[in-house]
Amino acid sequence: MMRTNEWRARGHCDLGAHPGKKRRLPAGLGLLMVGLVGLAGCDSLLDVENPNQLVQEDLETPASATALANGALSTAARAAGEIVLLHASAADELVFTGSRDAWIQLQEGDLRDPANEFSDAAWPFIAEGRWMSDEANRLLSQFDQEGNLGNRNLLARTRLYSAIIRTLIGDLWEDFVFSDRQETQPPIGAGNMPQLYDQAIQDLDAGLTVAQATGNAALQAAILAQRARTKHAKAVRMKFTPAGTSPAEPLVNDAGAVADAQAALALVEDGWQFRFLYSSGTVSNSWGGWVNERLELRPSDVYVAPTADDKRVESITLLDPIDEVPAPALDAIISEAVVARNWPPLTVVSARELRLILAEAALAAGNEAGFTEQINRVRALDGLTPYSGQLPAMELLQHSRKAGLYLTGRRLADHYRFGTTSPLWNPNADAARRPGTLFPIAQVERTSNCHLVGTC
Repeated sequence: MMRTNEWRARGHCDLGAHPGKKRRLPAGLGLLMVGLVGLAGCDSLLDVENPNQLVQEDLETPASATALANGALSTAARAAGEIVLLHASAADELVFTGSRDAWIQLQEGDLRDPANEFSDAAWPFIAEGRWMSDEANRLLSQFDQEGNLGNRNLLARTRLYSAIIRTLIGDLWEDFVFSDRQETQPPIGAGNMPQLYDQAIQDLDAGLTVAQATGNAALQAAILAQRARTKHAKAVRMKFTPAGTSPAEPLVNDAGAVADAQAALALVEDGWQFRFLYSSGTVSNSWGGWVNERLELRPSDVYVAPTADDKRVESITLLDPIDEVPAPALDAIISEAVVARNWPPLTVVSARELRLILAEAALAAGNEAGFTEQINRVRALDGLTPYSGQLPAMELLQHSRKAGLYLTGRRLADHYRFGTTSPLWNPNADAARRPGTLFPIAQVERTSNCHLVGTC
């Protein structure tokens, strides 16, 4: 039976503008409100004390610890959904079927337009998810140091959320801005983007120390797994940094990633997943809205055959290269996402991915037996025939990542490092001509950040 660590993002409400005596937080931080405030009465429709009013001082107390952690979870989960949707549109995972031309720009590989409607709209949610995780870390760390944090697992959780968002940003952006509320900061610079992975690892190191102290095995497994994933992701990004060419040697064999993958796998079963869950009572996953509800996008012809109206999935066409049946892992991912409608779960990291990291490392080291052992553990999950040399190992690794890591945000980097292209890319587009092309700082930031406008 599959075992998962599933973290459910909490519901949210918006902050209203109510003039008052204390410093206000950004409107997006209404995600914290469920744990902090209740409804208030009023005597007149024109004389209302906003029940969602929240000030900084309300958060700087240990009583807010659970709400802070849940706010970090909600904003991180929403940001991750935005990132994965953008990624899937830029890679070969989704195809445009609707009426919004900006999706065409992304699917054709034109990623460097800061004013693209969808990457621009996603930016505030992603920036908010990053900030909220950092703010929760700051305050929970302060409470912990003061001896006032009753549940230290909350701090381990927020360290994990921060690492997840930093890793995803590092995977998909060429530059980023780390502002603090209305205290605007300049871009960190494209050359400094790999530092996001280092920062994520530092968060995970700290979170692991807490989880070990509390004896929380589930959190330890999730943190170790994410640390393996982050170390692997950094090594992958460095394969095509600076952008321009695909590497001669695309495989990653990172000792730290291998050690963490092995440590995490010692704590979990092979069907384990760490996922963000969404529901009608939480934030939503934007993939569900655009793919399942609006029918603006669908899984591409690389993976599926569409229905007659070209809007939905008729069948899985990506075949396992040995058994020549529809790839079971892909079938399960797409079927679950479609049934979930607005709220498909998002797999952050899994035992499957850890096995693939180990298989890749073995292949890079020329360890054929090690590769075979790990890839067959993956194939056993899907009831597939064991690998015994039926095709080149590199081909099987690429297929296994393509099918098993669908809808996780890994595919674009695999295009770049393995030298493959999406059939949807325009040959003259950025992604096709310049392997390693990622998203720029969005227009909404460029027009409001004084360091970018030149008015600081």
